[in-house]
Amino acid sequence: MFSLILALTYPFPHIYYIPMYVRQVKRQTTGNISVQIVRSYRNAKGEPRQKIVRHMGSAPPGEPLEALLRAAEVEKKRLAESMQPSLFPSEDRAQKLVDLRKTEQEDKPLPIADARKLEEQARYKLGYHEVFGELYAQLGFDRVWGARNRMAGRLFRQAVLMRLAAPGRSKSAHAKLSRDHGVEVSVDKLYRMMDKVDASRIQRLQGIVSEEVVGLLGGEVEVVFFDVTTLSFASDREDSFLRKGWSKDGKPHRVQVVLGLFQSAEGLPLGYELFSGNTADVSTLEPAIEGLRERMNLGRVVFVGDAGMMSEGNLKVLEQRGYDWVVAARLRSMSGEDQQRVFEHTEWEDTGGGKFLGDMEVKGRRLVLRYCEKRARKDSMDREEALEKLRGRMARGIKGNGRRGRFLKIESGAVSIDEEAVERDGRFDGLHGVWTSLEREEHGAGDVYGCYGELWRIEEGFRVMKHTMAVRPVFHWTRRRVEAHMAICFAAFALLRMLRFRHNCYHGGKEPLSEGEILSELGRVEASLVHDRGSGKRYLIPSGSSSAQRSLYAALGLKLRRQTLLVDSY
Repeated sequence: MFSLILALTYPFPHIYYIPMYVRQVKRQTTGNISVQIVRSYRNAKGEPRQKIVRHMGSAPPGEPLEALLRAAEVEKKRLAESMQPSLFPSEDRAQKLVDLRKTEQEDKPLPIADARKLEEQARYKLGYHEVFGELYAQLGFDRVWGARNRMAGRLFRQAVLMRLAAPGRSKSAHAKLSRDHGVEVSVDKLYRMMDKVDASRIQRLQGIVSEEVVGLLGGEVEVVFFDVTTLSFASDREDSFLRKGWSKDGKPHRVQVVLGLFQSAEGLPLGYELFSGNTADVSTLEPAIEGLRERMNLGRVVFVGDAGMMSEGNLKVLEQRGYDWVVAARLRSMSGEDQQRVFEHTEWEDTGGGKFLGDMEVKGRRLVLRYCEKRARKDSMDREEALEKLRGRMARGIKGNGRRGRFLKIESGAVSIDEEAVERDGRFDGLHGVWTSLEREEHGAGDVYGCYGELWRIEEGFRVMKHTMAVRPVFHWTRRRVEAHMAICFAAFALLRMLRFRHNCYHGGKEPLSEGEILSELGRVEASLVHDRGSGKRYLIPSGSSSAQRSLYAALGLKLRRQTLLVDSY
């Protein structure tokens, strides 16, 4: 596991078809700043006027306001470009209903002569189409396919939405379930589309995602995390790509691939790499960095990782390319002399809460130490529990194994507790260290550990990929379709994470929504197509809505329609 701190800049073109600007208005009651996108125009007399195109929300001064302003700049560009006509007309039933809900109908009562003659013809889940479909269009994922592959582009879009609506299902199951979402799709057509997802399209997809993320973060990404995990398959048949290896899913009997995922500090995806299933973690670093450099203009980079990801060879590669690094130290593997220097270190900085930081140099390299009293108590309790279990096993004539075995001493065939080993182990209680190439003058010990302490974010991303979106097990066997499956899952993951970021940014005063809550709320946005046998008319009746659903729509500038509509043709 490692992360990188870097400065990236994407030059966004500032060519707009409509003069718009972002306006800030201070609210007198709360003191928050209201952010609006305003369009300038001239009336019939030629007098300059302004019209509010979009209310972005309000936030207190500081970082929340800065995030809202950055999002407003991205939205301003998108609103201007959206004036261009769409090249991809929709042809499925769900999209027709979505378009119908966008139109303004006359505000007149819809009389029903006899309610006993009403019958529901169909019920559709429209939340995914209206919200994720809108975000899909805003990001410009259709550019991955181009005008010559419109059918494949529509099928890719449907596959992405179905991955969000029904995670963990196979493509054949998605084809059957798609009818509930107002889409008719053949599983054969889905597979043919997947065969067209080549390396160039995957590269364009990742480029679109990374460009959008950089734009949302104000043109600069300060922290990028990278880590690898394994994705298992419903098979044990190996080839050059699907191989058996160290399984992080706990399924060593199955073939797998290794997934490397890039994320920003905010949890927004920046790209990914796939490796054969028997690739060691340390072997993924160099090719992953090369792939990242092809997609992004890397500035100064600081790699942060656990000891298992880094090797002496990888550190030399980083040093040769001028990159800095922060790597977890294996204190117990150090020489006795170096360990003694660590134990005798006396210059500690009290950071509060029973936590202390130390900074020292060992064999020409900087070692930053962290001591935590709470962690020390836990380490001591864990060791006592292990010793108690070990004594019980010894009383039954069973030797200890695993980590408990380090507390045993065998002399002349007799097994006993090694008290010196127990005392030596106790000296490490609450102690942790990281090696770093960062200079003390620029990065203090607190900064170094602040970088290392953010590694949990990449684990959260893998949790969402594996559990919320059920990326694995994978039910494909050819490399092309495996890569296409991962591209579909990555696009869905990007939509979900970006929607969460926008919602939490626009509605910073409310309780943030998790990925599971977002999917659950949008899954309950339904509409029933009802037929009136008496008049022959048909109506589209929406389901009830919640405040969370309305705020998710508002995060994309949408309005959740709550009015029954007359359906003239369908």
